[in-house]
Amino acid sequence: MTSKRVVSDPLEGDGVYGSRLAAGGPYVFLASPAVDDAGRMAEPAKVKPPYHLSPSAQVRSQTRYIFERYTEALGQVGSSVNDIVQVEQYIQHKVHADGYLEISRGPGCIERGRPGSALICTGDLAPEGCVVNPTAIAVIPGDDIAKEILKPGAQDPGKRPEFGRAYAEEPVYNEVVTAGPYVFTVGDWSSDYVTGIHPDVKVADWIWWGNEIRNEANFIWDILKQRLEASGTALENVVHCTTFMIDLADQYEFDLVWQEYFPTDPPARTVIPVRGLGAPRFESPDLRGHVDGAMKMESMCQSIRPGFGVEKEVISTGATPLSHESEAIKARPLLWISGQLAGDADGLKTAPDTPSQLAYIFRRLDEICRAGGTDLANLLRLRAYVTDVRDSYAVYAALKAAVPSNPPCVCITGVPAPLQVPGCSVIIDAVAYAPD
Repeated sequence: MTSKRVVSDPLEGDGVYGSRLAAGGPYVFLASPAVDDAGRMAEPAKVKPPYHLSPSAQVRSQTRYIFERYTEALGQVGSSVNDIVQVEQYIQHKVHADGYLEISRGPGCIERGRPGSALICTGDLAPEGCVVNPTAIAVIPGDDIAKEILKPGAQDPGKRPEFGRAYAEEPVYNEVVTAGPYVFTVGDWSSDYVTGIHPDVKVADWIWWGNEIRNEANFIWDILKQRLEASGTALENVVHCTTFMIDLADQYEFDLVWQEYFPTDPPARTVIPVRGLGAPRFESPDLRGHVDGAMKMESMCQSIRPGFGVEKEVISTGATPLSHESEAIKARPLLWISGQLAGDADGLKTAPDTPSQLAYIFRRLDEICRAGGTDLANLLRLRAYVTDVRDSYAVYAALKAAVPSNPPCVCITGVPAPLQVPGCSVIIDAVAYAPD
């Protein structure tokens, strides 16, 4: 286990800037599309004719390259793909999902002991041609920390059918994975894993009373509560939550439920608009919308559990959060920072261009890091969501200005507009190393 921040496999060139891996203490963060060290689409990840038009061939080739590089980078810090505890997988369109899962859960990847997982159709990716962009958390095993999988029990929301030989012996993901003081849960949605949307969530079409997003939120937080209690902790110990929403207009009803489950000292949080979730399987013909009857949200959380000498500490700079979330939560040795926009309830705080917004956001990240006892040089992972994928390069440039060497790993994806604050074009959150 490293006792300091370590980065490896740097990526710089063609406007790309970051590291494929960044570790702090026993925790390792990974992120990168299928680019080489110079920031260009890697030659081994490209698909040659006659299969170059196939979405399946594209995503399989890119996934294979990404996990080969992850394997190399993890080996340098004493970890491995078998030590991945949680993974988010951002794809351009739903047609890329199956090929990604077949490769990422196959030989040489996370074939056994699979982590908690969220597979999301977010939007376009950069550089051009990229169709998948995963980011993961792993641990460096040691005497006092190791990855452990909590077997499904009462907290399992339903049966999962087997979808192919890759899942014959183990499901595509596990619901709860622990590592030392941390508990990593799956991306929860309101499915019974047989018919799609859980019957308890559906709203009757013969009466006005009822709200789908409210039902989904209650379902998800009830399941999370059960899972955390089964692993020896509780909702009050959630440190960060990522919520993916088909329509940000639903955030009002969602937050009414959120405040019931997290009334005080809420977790840090990032709410992200997305193109689609896993059910129904198909998108609408324009490849942007979602077919009728689709689930509206999915959430993935990180929590801590008592008895390991780590406590949840709310970090504040005195600024008023946009909604009901903490600016950041410190749970040693990590600082989890909520999604930042260049505005608040009163509107945009900068000029409308994305570089101006990024300058504002990085100043906020710096303030929050310092309030949490660390600084931008200790960033481990930066996630950015842009409404115009061409702004990915502005994010890389802003990061290089703020952290001119040894950058964190970076995950950037396009998302549908609009965002929570009118005029904003980018959301950024981060995790920093914050040792004692």
